[in-house]
Amino acid sequence: MTLRQFLRFTALSLPACALLIFWFDQPLASFIHQHFGWAVPFFGPLTARADAIHNALMTHVLGLPIIFLALGLAFAIGRYALKKRGATIFLVLLLTHEFSMVLAKVLKGVVHRLRPEVQFGAGYTGSGLWATGPHNDSFPSAHTAIYFSLFLPLAVAFPRWQGPLLVLPGLIGLGRLVLGAHYLSDVWFSLWLVVALTFLFGLLGRPRPARADAVEA
Repeated sequence: MTLRQFLRFTALSLPACALLIFWFDQPLASFIHQHFGWAVPFFGPLTARADAIHNALMTHVLGLPIIFLALGLAFAIGRYALKKRGATIFLVLLLTHEFSMVLAKVLKGVVHRLRPEVQFGAGYTGSGLWATGPHNDSFPSAHTAIYFSLFLPLAVAFPRWQGPLLVLPGLIGLGRLVLGAHYLSDVWFSLWLVVALTFLFGLLGRPRPARADAVEA
């Protein structure tokens, strides 16, 4: 991912999320709720199975989640034992996944946005931001952050496999809308967050420019 690509995606995403939050999220959520209830039996079990697998991977061994231990060992063995520069992808994946989950959780606690299910029930006016009471952890979507952070770095590293790699996180993100758990801006912002972290940590895998004295030698 280049800096230009990231900046273009940012220039599109952040204004779009603001427009959605204040004007379009609630009408779109109502439309999905009214017309796509038939898809709930598909997205509900799909999300539950994905969560069960991810929860198993997050089981702590030696004080760390299994997935972090596996990615850390893969990076260390590949980069330092086998001398493979491409092994940096394991480090990028580890950092992107961890920071995506942490930042999504922190933002939820700061923004306190009411979930669509509140809109479908009692209803409310305004954007639902900085609300008190239950179900106020809508923004951003943690599920979207979790699953895109597991697959987007791989999709960037292996562009030929982008389609298959992004099927599951794409379905999870879509499912958050169909299940009434999140608004479109919640999902889109989480995707932007993962893209930003993927770009940032992806810099670790880029070759450093040759030093002038080394070139002259």
